[in-house]
Amino acid sequence: MKKLVLQSLLVSAVVSGLFLFPAKLVLAQAQKNCDTPTCDKIIEFPDAWKNNLTLVGVAGGALVDAINPCAFAVFILLFANLLTAEGKKRALFGGLAFSLAVFLTYIAMGFGLLQILERFHISLAVLRFVGIFSIIFGLLNIKDYIGYGAWGFVMEVPQKWRPKMKSVIRGATTVWGAFIAGLIVSLFLLPCTSGPYVVILSLLAKQSSYLIKTGYILFYNVVFSLPFVLITFAMYFGFSAIRAEDLRKKKIRLLHLIAGIIMVLLGIAILTGWL
Repeated sequence: MKKLVLQSLLVSAVVSGLFLFPAKLVLAQAQKNCDTPTCDKIIEFPDAWKNNLTLVGVAGGALVDAINPCAFAVFILLFANLLTAEGKKRALFGGLAFSLAVFLTYIAMGFGLLQILERFHISLAVLRFVGIFSIIFGLLNIKDYIGYGAWGFVMEVPQKWRPKMKSVIRGATTVWGAFIAGLIVSLFLLPCTSGPYVVILSLLAKQSSYLIKTGYILFYNVVFSLPFVLITFAMYFGFSAIRAEDLRKKKIRLLHLIAGIIMVLLGIAILTGWL
């Protein structure tokens, strides 16, 4: 327990530093440029720093999705199924096909949600709502660290959906089957992965450059999909499905804690105008 608390404090400190350190640099520079002791300049953050901070926010949201325990559970089950039915080589290609399907599906959903959000003409009131939503989402994840399953639910795929999702995964015994399963499973994962995505897309809706929006969405989904690729190669080179699932179960509360801390910090950054 002490180790988990220390880890959570370390993560909180690191993520907080990513937001606070650039702010201190900007404030120091602004004070340096003041000509009088009673300088009353309005401090404006440079556009380059705002872009860097947005990049940190996108990376933070993507990290929350990337460490999602229910996504790990689905993928471990898929790879173990392919390994039994098709062998290591086919399981490798199947795992990569699944990862590609999730990547493409989430990109498509990202652009679709972005168009919807842009029609709302993101205002300060909407951003405040998004910030509050992010904090609530984070606190509910922290709730699952303090008491996993407290209040009768967890911030994962709903229990009643899981049998259907597992049946889809068990039916994927080929590379193409894994790709199709990735497309379908992406929809099941939405309840536990859409929160961070909606928050980040709301921030991107403020951007005027379509190229910047596209780049951020691609970057988000590369980070989100990367653990699937890493797990694929780890299991291909001998890391067993049983060990992977045991590790996931042991660290599931810590994963919720990390996700919760990041989402709370993102919410605070939005409410204070840093994002």
